[in-house]
Amino acid sequence: MEKQNYNKTIWIALFGVVIAVLLVALGLFLAVVIPRQGSKTAEQIPSTALDSTQKISGEITPPTVKHANPTLVFTSKLSHQALSEKIFSDLKYCGWFDVLESGNAVYQISAQGKFADFTVTVSNNAGTSLYTFRVTDSREVDAAAHTAVDTVLNKIFGISGICRTKIVFSAATSSKNREIYMCDFDGSNIKQITKNNTLSVEPVWAPDGNSIIYNYYGTDSTNLVQYSLETALSRRLTQNGGISSGGALSPDGNNLVFILARNDQIDLYMRPTEGGSLKQLTNTKSAEASPRWSPDGTKLAFVSEAQNGRAVLFVIDPFARGEAVEISGLDGSERVMPSWSADNKLAYCAKVNGHYELRVAKLSADGTSGVMEAIGVAGNNTFIGEDPSWAPDSRHVTLTMDNAIYVIDTWLGAKRRLVSGNGKVGQSNWSPILNPSYDIYEVQKGATLSAIAMAYGVTVDDIKKANNLNSDVLQPGQRLIIPKK
Repeated sequence: MEKQNYNKTIWIALFGVVIAVLLVALGLFLAVVIPRQGSKTAEQIPSTALDSTQKISGEITPPTVKHANPTLVFTSKLSHQALSEKIFSDLKYCGWFDVLESGNAVYQISAQGKFADFTVTVSNNAGTSLYTFRVTDSREVDAAAHTAVDTVLNKIFGISGICRTKIVFSAATSSKNREIYMCDFDGSNIKQITKNNTLSVEPVWAPDGNSIIYNYYGTDSTNLVQYSLETALSRRLTQNGGISSGGALSPDGNNLVFILARNDQIDLYMRPTEGGSLKQLTNTKSAEASPRWSPDGTKLAFVSEAQNGRAVLFVIDPFARGEAVEISGLDGSERVMPSWSADNKLAYCAKVNGHYELRVAKLSADGTSGVMEAIGVAGNNTFIGEDPSWAPDSRHVTLTMDNAIYVIDTWLGAKRRLVSGNGKVGQSNWSPILNPSYDIYEVQKGATLSAIAMAYGVTVDDIKKANNLNSDVLQPGQRLIIPKK
C-alpha cells in the first residue's frame, strides 16, 4: 500500500481520469441493454466473452495459522469422483472446519448417491446421526457441492453458508487498463467479466447477486455501469458528466449512492436506481469516498476529510435531513475503506505507523460508535492491506495484500491467498449467497424450445427473452438460461 495521506489518494484517484483519458483512446459506447423499466438509451459497452487469463491465477492453499475449528472427517460413497473431490475441497476451504484425512473427529460427514441426487449425513464422533438431507442440484458439479456444504454449515452453525458465493475484483491487463474478474469463494473458476480496454474498476455486487456495479472510465467522463451476470449485458447508471464513482445499491435495490464531482466539490449523492432526482447527502469542501450501506438499509458509512482534513469514517441517514456524524471509538489516525457486515461489524483500514492495517469494530445500533474487536485468537494479528470486504458469514473478509487478494479469518487470524497475478489485482468485493433465479440447460440433439419450456414449466417466450433469441432454431451444445418461476 502506498504510504501517503489518504486525502491525496482520493484526489489523485478522482482526477486521474484526466490522465486516463489522454492515454486511452476508445470507441466504446454504452447502451441500455438490461431490460428494466425506466432505463434510458445510452452508449454501448461491448459484451464480454468470459475467457481465462494467464495474468491471474487462483490458488487454494491451507491457512498459514493453525486454527481451532471443530475437526471433521469426510467419507464419500458417491459414484461421481469429481463431486466427491469438490465436496471435500469445499469443506476444507470454507474456513469453518479442520478437515482430517481420517481418524476420530468432532463431526463425521458422509455422502452417497449420484450427481444431482445424493444424500449427506452429519454424525457426531460417536457415530450418532445428527442431520440427513438430500441434494438434487443439477446445474453442475461445483454448484451441487457448494449447496451440500452450505447446508452442512447451516445445520451445524446456523449460518447461510459461504460456498455459494463469488468474489469480483479488478486486475491490471496493461499499464493503461484494468478489467473486472470474478472467482468462486475458494479462488477457483476465474472468469473475465469485462473487456473494455480502459479502466474498469471498483466492482461491487448488487444485493440480489444477479449483477455488479463498477466504474467505467470513458473518453470524457467516468460513469457507473451495471453488468448483468444473467444476460452478459450492461447499462449505464449515471449520465451526469464529469466523474461518478463509488457506486453502491441499497439492500432492497431501490436506491443508488455514489460519489459525484461537480461544482468543484466531491460529495455523496443518492437517487432511485431506475432513474429520478439526485439527492445531495453531503455538502463540504472536503472529498468523500467509499459509501457502504448498513445491512438494514437505513444508514451509510463513508470516508470524508471534513474533520480537520483527515480521512475518517462517518455515518449518515440518507433518508433524513440530519448531518453526518463521525464514527467514534475507532483505531487509526486515518480510517478508510469501510465494509459493513450482516451482524453490524465494520471492517476498515486504519493508518498505523505510516501504513494501513485491517481493523474490525462492533458498531452501536445507530452506527455512530464502535468497539474494537481483536483479530485472531491471540488478538495480535497484523494484516497490512486495503479494500476489505465481508463474506456473508460475517467472519471472513477479503483483503488486498502484497499484490494479491487474501481471505482473512477475523476470528482466528488465519489467512489464505485467493488470487494473484503478474499485474496489480485488488478492489475485491464479496457477493451475497447466490441462489440463481435460473437454470442452465445444454441443448441436446432434437430438442425444441417448446419441449424445453414444457419440461421446466416456463413459456417459450420466457426462454427467448432470457437468451435474446430471435428465432426458434437451436444448436446441440448451446447453453440456455431457463428462468425460474
